[in-house]
Amino acid sequence: MTIEAPIIEDLTHLDFNPADNPPQCEGQHHARGLSGHVASEPAAFIVMLPCCGVKPLQCASRVAAMRESGLLYCGSCKVEHLTIRYRFIPLDGEQ
Repeated sequence: MTIEAPIIEDLTHLDFNPADNPPQCEGQHHARGLSGHVASEPAAFIVMLPCCGVKPLQCASRVAAMRESGLLYCGSCKVEHLTIRYRFIPLDGEQ
C-alpha cells in the first residue's frame, strides 16, 4: 500500500514573513549533519515528502543537494523515494 502526501496546489499564506525573520534550516540542529547544508544560510524551501507530507524547512544549498542525489531516505517511513516525487516550495513564493 502506497501512502501519498497531501497535494497542495497553491501556497497562499505563511504565518511569518521570511524576509523579516529568516527561519533556520533543519540542518542547524540535525544530529548527523545534512549533505549540502550551509550553516550560514537561512531556510529557503518547504519540502513536501511523497510519503509523510511536510519536512522541516531546508536551505537552498541543501535543497540543491537533495535534488541532485536522485534518491532520498525518509526516516519516518524508512523507505527511499526518488527526488522527482518530492515538492520543493520556495518560501519567497517564486518558482
